[in-house]
Amino acid sequence: TAMVDHNENERTTSALPPTDDDKTPTSPLGRSLRRNALKKAGSDYIFTASSLANLEEGSLCEDPFKELTFILPKLNICILVVGTHGDVLPFCSLANELQNTGHRVRLASHEVHRKTVTSRNIEFYPLAGDPKQLSEWTVQTGGNLAGELKAGVADPSVLKAKDSMLKDICKSCWGAVAGLDPLSPYYESFGRETVAPFVADAVIANPPCIGHIHVCEALAIPLHIMFPQPWYYGTKAFPHPFSGMSYDESQIGKGNYASYMMFEGVLSTGLGHFINSWRAKQLHLPKVPENMMFANPIVDCNIPFSAMWSPSFVPKPEDWPGQCRVVGTFTESKVGGENAAPTVDTKTFAHLIEWMGKGDPPVFIGFGSMVIKDTEALSRIIKAAAKESNTRIVVQSSWSKLDVSGEGGGGQLCHNVGPVSHDWLLPQCCAVIHHGEWKGYDEFHRRRKRILQLFLSYKSPGGAGTTAAGLRYGLPTLVCPFFGDQFMWGEMVSRAGVGPKPCPINLLTTELLVQKLRELTSPTIKEAAVNLSERMKSEDGVMTALEHFWHALPVDSMVCSIGLIMGKSLLAKYRISPGKNFFQRSRSTFITVSQEVASVLAAENKTRRFVMGKFVEEVTKDGFTPYGTTTYALRHRGGYESFWKGMCASWMELLWWFFKILFLVFSVPDNFAKKYGAFGCIFGLVVWPFHLVHAVFMMFTVFIDRQGVSIANRFFGKQWLYFIDTSAVAKVYRDMSTLSSGKPISNVYVKQIKEARLLAIDARDIFDYCGPSFPKEHWHWHEVDVETLAATVNTVSHSKFSKEELKILVARLEWAKTCRKRISFNRFCLFIGEAVKDRFTRHSSGRHTI
Repeated sequence: TAMVDHNENERTTSALPPTDDDKTPTSPLGRSLRRNALKKAGSDYIFTASSLANLEEGSLCEDPFKELTFILPKLNICILVVGTHGDVLPFCSLANELQNTGHRVRLASHEVHRKTVTSRNIEFYPLAGDPKQLSEWTVQTGGNLAGELKAGVADPSVLKAKDSMLKDICKSCWGAVAGLDPLSPYYESFGRETVAPFVADAVIANPPCIGHIHVCEALAIPLHIMFPQPWYYGTKAFPHPFSGMSYDESQIGKGNYASYMMFEGVLSTGLGHFINSWRAKQLHLPKVPENMMFANPIVDCNIPFSAMWSPSFVPKPEDWPGQCRVVGTFTESKVGGENAAPTVDTKTFAHLIEWMGKGDPPVFIGFGSMVIKDTEALSRIIKAAAKESNTRIVVQSSWSKLDVSGEGGGGQLCHNVGPVSHDWLLPQCCAVIHHGEWKGYDEFHRRRKRILQLFLSYKSPGGAGTTAAGLRYGLPTLVCPFFGDQFMWGEMVSRAGVGPKPCPINLLTTELLVQKLRELTSPTIKEAAVNLSERMKSEDGVMTALEHFWHALPVDSMVCSIGLIMGKSLLAKYRISPGKNFFQRSRSTFITVSQEVASVLAAENKTRRFVMGKFVEEVTKDGFTPYGTTTYALRHRGGYESFWKGMCASWMELLWWFFKILFLVFSVPDNFAKKYGAFGCIFGLVVWPFHLVHAVFMMFTVFIDRQGVSIANRFFGKQWLYFIDTSAVAKVYRDMSTLSSGKPISNVYVKQIKEARLLAIDARDIFDYCGPSFPKEHWHWHEVDVETLAATVNTVSHSKFSKEELKILVARLEWAKTCRKRISFNRFCLFIGEAVKDRFTRHSSGRHTI
């Protein structure tokens, strides 16, 4: 999970100043200034130790302390996106900004998007699945659970095909975060013939990936969800977009909140068995109990969620937790700069340009990729409404052809148009009517040759941000929803006062359209739309999302402890136990080190052992172990967060094992028969009693373990993942790096690493003496009370620190008391690095290769 703040003023994982999640995330800074505020990944620290050393006792000045915070190390960031062209584009903008701050970024999506991604100089990995087919299925089912059920009953083969595709997408997530692109020659577009192996250090994903949280648990890396629809986190403000419930404001209540649990429960019921099998066979993770208590691991693990819509339009719901934030619509800079005027092919659109200049600004009507059953009827309704209300209307056709030309009816007031640059057309209109859909990407900041591709969206096809674009241009809006979250955006338009109540497309009549056209010209609605437009223009969704991602990362557990003491931001890849012998080492006592630091320590700590007639060099002293930055433990989450839920979950697991035992006499021979035929069936009948004994043993082991964990955590203040059953903890961390860096490292730098290691060991002793424990929100790192730590540093004699260094360290800890109650070991190392910075500011000379 991402780190959850202990109080409103505490942002312990960011190099940026604190932000208020409950306010509109606008900034007076331009994009370039906000980008500069994000420190370059892996930069050295600029400590203020000299000014702290001159502080008089008790005269704490705030200014010297402000800039000391973590700098993000260089990361391999994988962005998982399931969807179509319009879904991928927002994350391309985000990927480019991440690259600008020094990270390596891979965007994984369907193969059809490879060119879109690689043309923006972003690494690509192909996920399984056909986005167009997924969208067509969503159109057929109406984008809700009831429609899915009806479609499955009507044609089970479609449900089977959809289920198969979702499973393939889920499985392909593993290769995306820890594999090589099977079509690696495409990497030549980056100007290099070979590419280093990619293992993700962090993941950004949209919800349809499904497998995101599981691959992150296997790699022990942080996850961040970004999506232009409400998902996972329940709210009373509006229901889950896939629930099929009403978005009317009068329906606000607990039913909306429950719809999120309902959707995740249905999804878990359908895919839970497959996910457990995939976790066990490919990811080597423990299975998750298949019941409602474990159906929403994103919420159970407090995974950060960035809602990709305008907070000026739909603010963050009051009942959303702190890790959720409405960041804004993702935009891309205009070609030619922000002030570049939009253009259009005057030859191709000569008739449209002539028609636009002959009267008042028209109303824009477009339904994107929506499949309209009776286009002729809708065309007649539009023409008749135009005539009766004397309104000029420009109608854009896409998948469904709408013809409003001709002399009859309101033909002279209407004009047809196909694909055209919206950033040229919409500013010349007075209002917009569309199906209502909000992408996380506002493509109208840039001309697109294939604009129709932007109209397609997985889970909510169409629109390509028409809602966002129309409101950004200050245009009153009418939504005629077809299904899914389109009803939500229609209701939100009405709540914001920038348009009339939505009218579902199947209920639209000439009379209703005339009424809605007249409402769109209301001065009150126009004024509200203009005011909203001004607020939206001050937002920068990409930069705000980047800041949210930065703030939410668990940097306390991601950085090298020894590097922090040396004033460097290095990514932790290994951990070493500082104890002098086996009995002094514990699972909670370790120091995190980067690959660079590990290579130095490994080279210095090799021993020779006589094996099979020859001497073999091996690393023995520090006990290097691959290190993961997060502990999600989905096997334990959800059902064991409180005593009574733990009791209930343990009994449910006991019943699950009981029924499994009852069917072993059938399941064991059947499984062997499927693999080996009749002989396998006979063999299964012979060995099933052994499976029975094992299952009975596991049933009672699991029951005792879960009961023990619940009692220990509730009544004895423990934070245990398991009592006797270690299968609750993921044992696999996929680390493809080696201890040898192969880089030239100066002799001075080697000495500094050794010196910093001794300081880190001393710091670990002090930290452990203060009784570290996990925070309530996660199991990523241990923390100690700041006051206890400060008192310990003051009272214990430290041969490793000079009086001046000790004075600086104490001053920093006294300051820390004013803004936080507890700190992590790595933050303590950062404070030590500030105190001893003069030891590590010497220039390096004399290099050798590790």
